[in-house]
Amino acid sequence: METIAVYWESRVKIYSITEVTNLSMTSILFPPLALEKLGRIVTTLEEPVHRFELVTQDYIDPAHSQLNLFYDRSKQGAADAALGKEADKIKVTVTTTSPVELIYLHGPHFQDRFGIADTVFSALKGDNIQVITTGCAGTTIYIALPRNQADQAAKILRETFIIPTTN
Repeated sequence: METIAVYWESRVKIYSITEVTNLSMTSILFPPLALEKLGRIVTTLEEPVHRFELVTQDYIDPAHSQLNLFYDRSKQGAADAALGKEADKIKVTVTTTSPVELIYLHGPHFQDRFGIADTVFSALKGDNIQVITTGCAGTTIYIALPRNQADQAAKILRETFIIPTTN
């Protein structure tokens, strides 16, 4: 048996906010039946891209999913070349958006705490920050943003959340 706790705070404490800029986002629209083949193609990007900053998958409709790959913008040409050869074989649509930026919110047990995502996205919406896509894990919320929005978004979120310091 697993024990969980549910927390509620009037102003939420988080560990940190990290900004990553100068990224490219390659989005691959594909039919769900092509997922295995697409997975093999993505593994071939390990050498040209070196590492992904973030990978998300979105459900679009019963006939389509979308894989979003975030990586250092300097690797975009190599990624485009590697994907271009293979994408036509399995009939997927590849688009690249560049540059994009990411913000990561790191916190304790986001999955056990009520209203974290609502707080994040309400704060950003209030300041007209455009969110491209997001990803959530147990202790991290990932937010993809257009160029030149990470600084403003991070400022808003630092004002919204409490980030304890050692000072």
